[in-house]
Amino acid sequence: MAGKKSRIVFLFLALPVVFVFDASTATQADPLTVGYASFSGHYAPMWIAVEDRLGQKYGLDLKVVYAGRMRPQQLLVSGEVPIVIATGSGALTSHILGVRDQVIVANFINRVGGAIYSKADIKSPEELRGKIVGIGRAGSISDTIVRYVLRAKLGLVPDRDVKLFVVGEPSLGLQFLERGIVDAVPLSMPLNLAARKLGFRELVNYEKLGIAYPSNTVTTLKQTASKNPELIERFLKTLIEGIHIFKTQKEKSLAVMRKNLRGGSEEVLEETYQNTVGEMESVPTPQLEVIKSGLDLLSLQYPQAKQTDPNPIFDPSFVRRIEQSGFIAALYKK
Repeated sequence: MAGKKSRIVFLFLALPVVFVFDASTATQADPLTVGYASFSGHYAPMWIAVEDRLGQKYGLDLKVVYAGRMRPQQLLVSGEVPIVIATGSGALTSHILGVRDQVIVANFINRVGGAIYSKADIKSPEELRGKIVGIGRAGSISDTIVRYVLRAKLGLVPDRDVKLFVVGEPSLGLQFLERGIVDAVPLSMPLNLAARKLGFRELVNYEKLGIAYPSNTVTTLKQTASKNPELIERFLKTLIEGIHIFKTQKEKSLAVMRKNLRGGSEEVLEETYQNTVGEMESVPTPQLEVIKSGLDLLSLQYPQAKQTDPNPIFDPSFVRRIEQSGFIAALYKK
């Protein structure tokens, strides 16, 4: 059984540290490299945009680069990429700490999915007291949500009642759980399906808690948005068309996910698609309420978040203009 478990986990780990997908070399297209944060179904519209060379319609030679163990925001702030697709945690935390150079220009997943999975002998969330929970890197959505859920929903103080152990990538968290290094770990699609098959217990379901959070955003620097708004708009049109294809062309979307989510069985891919398509926004306008909820959630970790103005963190004008132009409605009429 242990050998079978290891093979299942290994398939999710068999990914190089960095992937670069090249969407081609159109002579008149402006080169654009976008960083992204993780391998999950949420990034399928981006992969579709690259594979179908959608950027060429909007004058872009699009490439995407996986941030690996770095925070996507490090790529952004260093100037290596002008845009990242990632959770809103980086932008929110940056503003909370007084560095207000980042801005969220789109948000296509507005809630937290996934769950905390534990060893089978842990039968209730209260039994996490005294146990070790694996989390992602500091400041990641994994870290943020676990801390919030432990304190606000379960009445457990992180780092006192429950030890938090940084495991890095979610796929590594599943491996650590299997090896017994940690007692529980948060997982989202498709890894939560693998955890279920391996016999681990779903202890806390995030979706049932109904947590609003900017889980998948398009983030850039305010300077970039101000100096090159056309670039932002062209990329958003590219991504929005990718979202449209994802939501309306299931077989194509599954094929793209099959290629990028290596090791996922057809059952896993199907459930990942069904789960993701239902939560993905066709019109990814960043919402004030979602940003406020994110700040409230982070206030347990950063008390100054309660005094942080949410308005400079996001700019809904780009998606709003695209929607008002009729671009999105036209996509869904085809």
